[in-house]
Amino acid sequence: MNRYTVNDHNIISIGYDEIKNVLEIEFKLQAIHQYFNVSLDEFIALMKAPKKETHYFNFVYCQYLFDVV
Repeated sequence: MNRYTVNDHNIISIGYDEIKNVLEIEFKLQAIHQYFNVSLDEFIALMKAPKKETHYFNFVYCQYLFDVV
């Protein structure tokens, strides 16, 4: 999965697999989380958000199951 570098306080990069509907977020704390069953619309909303960390906490963190890679 390709991740896109973002300019955010705690997030380094964000990627999305359209086939598997998996959102991948790389954090500055050297952790990578994969979130499952995330829609393409949610990925686009996250990428367009002016404050990605805020959007992540409000719309991704507690809404989707995830695993640490």
